[in-house]
Amino acid sequence: MRLWAKVASASTFLVLMTVVTVGGLLFWAEKRQLLVSQLGQQKESVERFAQVCVESSAEQNDIILINYVHSLSQVPGFKYAYFADSEGKFRAHSDPAQIGFAAPDFARNEFRGGIDEVIFPVNYQGRRIGIAGIGYDKIYFTNQIDLSMQTALIRLFYISSLVGFVGILGSFIFARGVTKPLAALTQGTQMIGKGELGYRLPVHGRDEIGILGRAFNDMAQKLQELDELKSDFVSSVSHELRSPLTALKGFLQMFQMGLAGPLTDPQKENINLMLQCTDRLGKFVNDILDVAKLEAGMMDFTLMPVDPRAVAQEMVAFHQPQGQAEKIQVLLESPAAVPAVTADSDKIKQVLTNLINNAFKFTPEGGRIRVWVRDEGKAVRFGVTDSGVGIPKDEIGKLFNKFEQVKSTKGKAKSKGTGLGLAICKQIVEAMGGKIAVESDPGKGTTFHFYLAKASLKAAA
Repeated sequence: MRLWAKVASASTFLVLMTVVTVGGLLFWAEKRQLLVSQLGQQKESVERFAQVCVESSAEQNDIILINYVHSLSQVPGFKYAYFADSEGKFRAHSDPAQIGFAAPDFARNEFRGGIDEVIFPVNYQGRRIGIAGIGYDKIYFTNQIDLSMQTALIRLFYISSLVGFVGILGSFIFARGVTKPLAALTQGTQMIGKGELGYRLPVHGRDEIGILGRAFNDMAQKLQELDELKSDFVSSVSHELRSPLTALKGFLQMFQMGLAGPLTDPQKENINLMLQCTDRLGKFVNDILDVAKLEAGMMDFTLMPVDPRAVAQEMVAFHQPQGQAEKIQVLLESPAAVPAVTADSDKIKQVLTNLINNAFKFTPEGGRIRVWVRDEGKAVRFGVTDSGVGIPKDEIGKLFNKFEQVKSTKGKAKSKGTGLGLAICKQIVEAMGGKIAVESDPGKGTTFHFYLAKASLKAAA
């Protein structure tokens, strides 16, 4: 799961938990408030009834009580009302048949409230003269509270849904806002890892992520400066090495031809070894210079229509002697006619030479190297397939890096390389508008292939 999705999920969960918790608390508070309000209204009603009882007793007029009790019977949810005198007998009752009978709870001197009955002591001139009570239909008031709670629940549902939607939307916006800079930083790290040292992050904020982005850009700038310094140094050293190497090779060849006098057999062997080392060092210097030119954009390319089959056939013929010496078959696989590509013929030969030499290093005696060309619609694909040791999948991505050599196959190579050949191939192919890739099956062989656009398509474009 992506980081932004994790942050969004966590934020959404917290929002939903908060909405549910707050909604539950509000629902409970609403219900409690309704109960408190109902009990408060009932208390006010019985207090007013008690006051009427006082007035009736003071005026010795029971008609006042009877009329008030009758008016109470019109109140929704009313069940009964009564006033019991100091002797504990009903003096007034909503049910006239109860008048004169003993009243329950007469001994209570305190207010008693409930959803079904409210009792209040009646005091006059400092002494208790009776109790007043009002009874209510508990089912009626329970239904009323339930109806009110249903309305409140619907209202709370809509409010919670709106708050939840806004919260979830905010969670996703927040998650994207937090993780987007991290994703950009990850991409920048990957680009730097691929060698794109000129890549910079767009930095806008002044928070910790913004500080991290600026630190990343400073690091990339310093890496780029170091890389340029290294390239300049390597290029300068390579130029300086060329002249003495050329002179050294010339003297060794002179000794080899016997121009400086006859040589013994051991001396001839030593001269041959020194010439091989000089050739290897010269190739290394040339590779470094090629890389420096390619990176600086100073390598010249003469793009024109090129016959792919003819170039591949020439490279196969050129490497036949080496194949015979190492007992490795070098074969050409190509249709009789292949459309021309727009490219630099010498540069294609250089790429094929590097790929074929690389195949020779890892193909054992009795193996086979196939150089093939295919027409693939808009492009022509070149390939070199060997029957060598193969390359592990986890190391394929490193092959085209400068000075990179596969560690698992390093000891299986028949000769040492510079680690620059494949990097040069990649830059040459891309400079001609193509792409290069590799496929390998450990223990069975490796295929390097690249494609170039057809000359007709280039001309049409």
